[in-house]
Amino acid sequence: MNRMKRLIAFLSCTVLVFALTACGTKEPADTPAPTETAVTNTPGGSTPAPTASPMEQALADAPEHYDFALQVSINPDFLLYVSGNDVIAYKALNEDARSIEDRCAIIGRGIEGAIEDIVRFSEQDGFLKEGGTVNMTVVRANCAKSQADEMMKRAEESVQRASKAPVKTAVQVDNSVAFAPEPAEPGPDDPNNNPGPDPNDPNSDPGPGPNDPNNDPGPETHEPRKQEGCSVCRGTGECERCDGTGVVECMACQGTGTFVKGCWKCKGTGKDETGNACPECAGTGNHGEETCQDCKGTGRAECEQCHGSKKCPACGGTGQKPED
Repeated sequence: MNRMKRLIAFLSCTVLVFALTACGTKEPADTPAPTETAVTNTPGGSTPAPTASPMEQALADAPEHYDFALQVSINPDFLLYVSGNDVIAYKALNEDARSIEDRCAIIGRGIEGAIEDIVRFSEQDGFLKEGGTVNMTVVRANCAKSQADEMMKRAEESVQRASKAPVKTAVQVDNSVAFAPEPAEPGPDDPNNNPGPDPNDPNSDPGPGPNDPNNDPGPETHEPRKQEGCSVCRGTGECERCDGTGVVECMACQGTGTFVKGCWKCKGTGKDETGNACPECAGTGNHGEETCQDCKGTGRAECEQCHGSKKCPACGGTGQKPED
């Protein structure tokens, strides 16, 4: 009997020890995995990689060949790439510029026409008012300063033509701009600088006169002026804005020919002040579709770049551009 009691006591102690050991063991808590952040190593430590500004991104995406890049800032902010007298590429740098860019004919137009459109629609949308300033800054250049100066003079004149109210222009060149050297004037020893015989020099050979039998110039020839393909239409002669059709999608109705007139009372919500259905529009938020007055319901409008001519405005439809 005593042995049985001792055995039961021993087993009870053993069970108690194992129970206490199990209670004292805890599972390690889950630790969230560390997250990775893109950083840039600098001498002073690690900092987040900077984001390029709209201007820096636009300059990084510049066309391969251009004469100079012009920033036009009113409130809409545009960057225009100019080659010769034509705008060959552009970038809308802010939301205000993107709100009017579809109405502006920029690509393929002379710098005067492109800036006239930017000024006209900026004024129409209230960005430019009487006494306001149109800022124009040359931010990059691959041409001589004299060429850029001539283009900027034309740009200033176009601002005054396009604006209905008196406005100011501010023209400047960014400090980082390095112009190409000015073309050198031919010197006296230049073989291409041949002024002909000096009439005051008795030793000068005047050459054969008009009645000299040895003066036979041969048949008169006229060499055609060198031509190169138009960089805007790629030689097709067609307006790139409308693909040579003369018409584009109506901007007012987005090409639908109709538009939905929102309810003036509930501002399109369909509910009145109490949250019930608006009595003016019966809860629809609009007064139904109406015919677009800009396109008379056709959904199409005259191309604002070629003005319906279907021709590329840069080359006049020839597909070629005369060499300057």
